[in-house]
Amino acid sequence: GINPVKEKTKQSWDKSVDIVVVGYGFAGGTASIVAHDLGAKVLLLEKMPIFGGLSGLSGGGIKTTDDVLGAFRYLKRTCLGTTPDDVLMAFAEGMGRLEEFIVGLAKVNGANALIRRGIGANYPFEGSDSFVSLIIKEVPGFEGYAWKDKNDTSTGHLLLKVLEDNVVRRGIEVLTSTPVKNLLTDDKGTLVGVEAENNGRIMRVQAKKGVILACGGFEHNENMKLQFFEAQPVYGVAAVGNTGDGIIMAQKLGASIWHMWHFHGSYGYKYPEFPIAFRHSIPYTGKPAKGEKMFSIVVDKFGKRYMNEIPPAPQDTPARDMSYYDPHIQDYPRIPSYVVFDETGRLAGPIANPTSYDPSHKYEWSRDNSKEIEKGWIKSGQTIEELASKIDIEGETLKKSVDDWNRSCKNGLDAEFRRPEASLHTISEAPFYATKVWPVVSNTQGGLVHDSKQRVLDSYVKPIPRLYVAGELGSIFGHLYLQAGNLAECFIAGRVAAEDAVNGTDL
Repeated sequence: GINPVKEKTKQSWDKSVDIVVVGYGFAGGTASIVAHDLGAKVLLLEKMPIFGGLSGLSGGGIKTTDDVLGAFRYLKRTCLGTTPDDVLMAFAEGMGRLEEFIVGLAKVNGANALIRRGIGANYPFEGSDSFVSLIIKEVPGFEGYAWKDKNDTSTGHLLLKVLEDNVVRRGIEVLTSTPVKNLLTDDKGTLVGVEAENNGRIMRVQAKKGVILACGGFEHNENMKLQFFEAQPVYGVAAVGNTGDGIIMAQKLGASIWHMWHFHGSYGYKYPEFPIAFRHSIPYTGKPAKGEKMFSIVVDKFGKRYMNEIPPAPQDTPARDMSYYDPHIQDYPRIPSYVVFDETGRLAGPIANPTSYDPSHKYEWSRDNSKEIEKGWIKSGQTIEELASKIDIEGETLKKSVDDWNRSCKNGLDAEFRRPEASLHTISEAPFYATKVWPVVSNTQGGLVHDSKQRVLDSYVKPIPRLYVAGELGSIFGHLYLQAGNLAECFIAGRVAAEDAVNGTDL
């Protein structure tokens, strides 16, 4: 188990550093770099054999801003009072200096950064036009990590390479396969170090100035998801090491938690052969109002459509539509649901987007979905009624849903659920196909409450001395998500936490 340990006797340490950083993704890597550059001796500990966590599997986009006040107004509206103003303002100010910081990091290996202004944000709230998009498009001479799926066009691995080269250039000590098990305190309750497991033995590390927790969320902690998520079950799509360790350890030191219900959740596929789920390929280019090509609809267990399948933030809110529990049937009528499409949709491209580091989890979805049909994962029928019989849905109900959808497509208006016009494509060319779909979590937003300096707060809203948090482990996003905001948060929070841990008064 993970337990805080109060040390009442003279300490005995295997290592002694100024700052211990727990978790090597964007947040932990950034914290390590900044702390080192401020003169601190740093040890970076990573639970998994491969560093990166969700960071390397991410899309790679970062939101910055040229208008701090505008960004603040937008963030405040999306959080709906769940995050204090001073924390949101600190984040907006961090966004204002983030572009220079990332471009500076990219100099380490000559990485090319693409910066686009006028992109905007997901929702038409005040300040939505204040954001800037930044993405690393190329790292000269770098062909990708060995675990990188060659069919995956996301660029998170390029940003991770920029971070890695900065860590290596500085000679920061990194230990992988080294999970932190305990936060150590002295007889006064002051945080003094950590216990970690390395090569089968417990290692005690002194942290003279602080511990920065950047070890991710709880996508694969089934008990925490059961207690905090309304939908059940919710399957994780990646980062099996994200089991809420940082939350559990900090809570035992009195930490408060927030935003626990809010997760970056879409819909996807889960098969018993794999421990992770596969996210549905929802097309998105950042302009949801204009729509995207999409050839499927989602229906519930009874064959009825109930959602906009391509919402403004397609990886944030779709799972919410699935979470409804009907007391009359005493069940979740939308878990599982079914993705329904036709032959045109089958040939349009893979309906799933598998992502993973682990070779035992990896799966290459066929370009035309034919392999998955052969496996029996996707059911087919020459008519909608035949398809309905294959998935145990009443044929007339599913036929009516498809007919209504096709009528909406021909009229150019999805009056019921407001799916963008350009995404309206009929389901009319036999054979027809369907497969079960479930709520999936890309990353959790809930975690440790912190102040504007990233100091973890207890239940009395007081900082726990020397304990900091960065990244999704204590995200500011409490209601709606800013696309590319989590990656921005990793760099901003990692930087702020390191600056206060090294130079702050909380020592």
